Formats: sequence, C-alpha cells, structure tokens
Amino acid sequence: MSLMSHIDDRTASYGQLALFRAFREDRVPVERFAAFFPEMAMVARIFQDLIWALTEIDAGPYAAFAARHRRRDSGHHRWMAFDLEQNGFPPATLDGHYRQDFLPSRVQMARVLALTHEASPQARMVVLAALESAGEVTLGTLHGFAMRHDLLGRTRYLGAPHMRIEETQVGEIDAVAHDLLQSDDPELHALVDTVFDALTALFEGGGRRYYAELLAQGEEAA
Repeated sequence: MSLMSHIDDRTASYGQLALFRAFREDRVPVERFAAFFPEMAMVARIFQDLIWALTEIDAGPYAAFAARHRRRDSGHHRWMAFDLEQNGFPPATLDGHYRQDFLPSRVQMARVLALTHEASPQARMVVLAALESAGEVTLGTLHGFAMRHDLLGRTRYLGAPHMRIEETQVGEIDAVAHDLLQSDDPELHALVDTVFDALTALFEGGGRRYYAELLAQGEEAA
C-alpha cells in the first residue's frame, strides 16, 4: 500500500471518531459547542511548533514548498484570542496552557512533535501530509457545525479563511512530493500511524471530558 493510500485509510477511520460523528449529527447542544475552546487554544499553540518543525527544510526539492507552507500556515493560533473572548472565556495564560487536565492532550501533541527530531526532509513531508489530512477532517467537521448553527461570527480559528487554507494542503503536498507518497517504506508508514494514533487519543480523550454523555448516547443509538 502506498503512503497516500495509507493516509487516506487512516483519515477515513479518524473521521468516524465518536466526537466527530456527534458534531456532524448535530447532537452537541449549541450552548456547549465552545466548551473545548480553552484546550483548543493550547493545542493551536503547539500546532504552531509542529508547522515550524516540519517545515525546517532548507535545501532540496521540498525547500521552496516548505518555506511557502510555513508562511501560509503560521500565526493561526492568534485567532484563538478572538474565539475565547467571543465565547465568554478569559484570555489564554501560561498557567492556562499548563492546566493539569490538558496534560493528556499535550502528551499526544508531544508524540507528534518528537517525530521531527533529526528527521529527514522526506520524513517531515510525510508527517506533514498525515497531519494536514487529519486537520482537514477536524477543521471541516467543526467548521461545518459552526456554519449550520450560525456560529461563525464567534470563531476565527474555525472560520472560512482557515478552512480555505486547510482544504488545499494535502493536494499541494501531494503535488510536490507525489513520488514520496507512493512509497511503501514501513518506517514512513509508521510515522503516519503515530500521527493518527496520537490525534485519535487526543480527540477521544477530549470528547470524553467535554461530551461524555452525548457520545454514550450516540453509541447506544448505533
């Protein structure tokens, strides 16, 4: 199986997480939609480190793309300041970032960030492709809920400008690294699995913290 097919398969499974199904099926009450925003602000900051680390490619066939991707996909964590204010939360703080109950999510993000340590340009591109493919599901699902319930005025991170950027990312990576993404190298496949295993654990854990009874209802209905 090619890397791209593997990413597609893992993305499809990721999209079926109970949390995402609950949002797609509109089982989350509108008044509880933003419950996870303080934690999302923390994750968005760590995601910025991921983008910087994964685009640390100074030479070779991926260098120009990496520089362009870094410029285009940086600074989005700042949108969360607006989102927190508009939804009645205090501004993000250092103590808030290091809340004990956010530790499980920080651990999962650290698993992905650790993949960049001394990584080759090829490995960085594979991790980036997996991360952006998952991001299209995450952002697309939450953006869709916000749009259906007229909530886009209360969020920039989940808004249309971010969505327009996210929905083209995987195709752009495939265009510049198509041959790489056809590889069947087991070590590169393992990178894809680590990304999706970490994100799955993050969103399963978050779903239980914020919407446990709603997810249980969904499982019973299924």
